[in-house]
Amino acid sequence: MKRILYIVLLAIVLLAGCSSSFIFGNDEATPRVQTVFAGYQVPPNFVPQALVITALGDSLSQGVGDEANRGGYVGRLASEIREWPGVRGAAVENTAKRGRRSDQLLSMFQKGELTGPVTEADYIVMTIGGNDIMRIVKRDLFNLNLEAFREELLLYENRYQNIYSTIREMNPQAPLIMIGVYNPFSLITNEIQEFDEIMAAYNGVMEEALAEDPQACFVPVQDLFEGNDNLVYHTDFFHPNGHGYDLMTERILERMGECGLIFEDRG
Repeated sequence: MKRILYIVLLAIVLLAGCSSSFIFGNDEATPRVQTVFAGYQVPPNFVPQALVITALGDSLSQGVGDEANRGGYVGRLASEIREWPGVRGAAVENTAKRGRRSDQLLSMFQKGELTGPVTEADYIVMTIGGNDIMRIVKRDLFNLNLEAFREELLLYENRYQNIYSTIREMNPQAPLIMIGVYNPFSLITNEIQEFDEIMAAYNGVMEEALAEDPQACFVPVQDLFEGNDNLVYHTDFFHPNGHGYDLMTERILERMGECGLIFEDRG
């Protein structure tokens, strides 16, 4: 644990400018049965003037770190969608904010602050959870232990399910693209297995919450940010850079195709 503490201390210095449950261990989870999705079809009487893409969550959806100023993965995804057959345009409603946690996002829903953007959305994308994990790291910096992450995961699971349920109450039909978390500490070392397990557990909670929804798609990105051999990190050593967002967008489009959520013109 002293080694972990040393590495996390170093990470905190680097990050100073940044603002049911799964078992942590080596046991393998029971393989899940892959759901077969039908293609996403817009009703035949619907002629889109522009698809509305609503982004929810934290700095990853806000696009922090994108030195190309293309709006992170959200802006890149919108550019791709504008080229789809039958789509006349794609407008972005980005409500994401740097530093936002799941409890804060849930509070916004409870206050009705996101009703309009979610109700009007044709596609919804979201990243949330990274700041929940970092809050534990910063809070317990000198006394880190896995039990704190396990306890927080129970709370996160409940909040995430409530966020998902609220979105579906507001908008039952829009495809949901929910993106997982990754381990930024891998940029410093590949020797802390515990943090990989923590990220895997949080990702598992997200994927499980969406498992029964044929209009929802979980996008894992943890493998894209293991170390920095591909130069995917911004200079803050936490957020993706432009190339990192390029890779995220490619993964998102790949998973959307696998989940049957690519717009298909039936005209």
